[in-house]
Amino acid sequence: MNHIGVRHLSTEGETETAVVNNVTESAKELIQQAATTSSPDALVQAAAQIGDFKALGLCNFTPVGGLEALLEAINVYSGLPWWGTIALATLVVRTALLPLMVKIQRNNARLMNINPEVTRIMDNLKSAQSQGDSLATGKYTQEIQTLFKKNECHPMKSMGLPLVQMPVMISFFMAIRGMAEVPIPGFQDGGMLWFTDLTAKDPYYILPVMSAAGVMAVLEAGTEAGAANPQSKGMKNVFRALTVVMVPFTAWMPSGVFVYWVTSNVYSIGQILALKNPAVRSALNIPKLVKRPEELQKNTKGFMENFKDQQKHHEKLEKERAIRERQQAAAAARRAAKRRF
Repeated sequence: MNHIGVRHLSTEGETETAVVNNVTESAKELIQQAATTSSPDALVQAAAQIGDFKALGLCNFTPVGGLEALLEAINVYSGLPWWGTIALATLVVRTALLPLMVKIQRNNARLMNINPEVTRIMDNLKSAQSQGDSLATGKYTQEIQTLFKKNECHPMKSMGLPLVQMPVMISFFMAIRGMAEVPIPGFQDGGMLWFTDLTAKDPYYILPVMSAAGVMAVLEAGTEAGAANPQSKGMKNVFRALTVVMVPFTAWMPSGVFVYWVTSNVYSIGQILALKNPAVRSALNIPKLVKRPEELQKNTKGFMENFKDQQKHHEKLEKERAIRERQQAAAAARRAAKRRF
């Protein structure tokens, strides 16, 4: 029995010794890896793996979580620093939206080519409405709908791209801000040049200014579809003012957010310039513009002018309605007086 007990203790001792030796060997390997690694970032990237974000409470079943999963996958499989990961993810998402953008550009080009006819019909429609001619109003409404159907375009389709891009922009902002708040390993030194810490704001305000300048350049070059909207003259002035005001209001954002924003602006400018190229437009089956956008804008009222005209038209209709009601009330009173006497 004593022999068996001694043998059992000997086996346990050998097992513990083997475990200690394995741990020691693993520690030696890590020390050697750290010694041969040129920078701490490379060691962090080597340790990164799919599932780390989930363990940190990220990658939920939401659009934001989906973007976080995309950022994690790009970072793990590409080995890029975090600024490069964010830039590459931006290019991937923007490229995925290209088919939708091209489809909307075709719609915009057709709208611009029929703009003179639309303007003529709309003027007739406003005139019919101001005169209270319901028959003519129905006629012109049907006429403009037929025109849109015949040319396979509609103004509402132009809203498709902004309605998609806005949630994408908000999701990128929320995803990168959430990663900065954790913060993700390697995020605090995953930047470049003067903005090495992607979790902190830019101390020199260079990134906010670059972002605002990028937005201004997109506005000046044209819309996302690569052509100016005849009704965008007044709206452009509003957005010009907003781009200047946005600098102090966005300066607090993490630098990682501006990496996305600047990359997206550069992509937009390149996209606009490419879509103004006749060869590119022909290859994508985008109709050729009959008139230049600037010519259409020259004699077209802006957003505020149209808004004021609509307001005046509404006030005129209200006055006419009030006069008719008073006249009807007076006529009813006269008829009642005649019956009484």
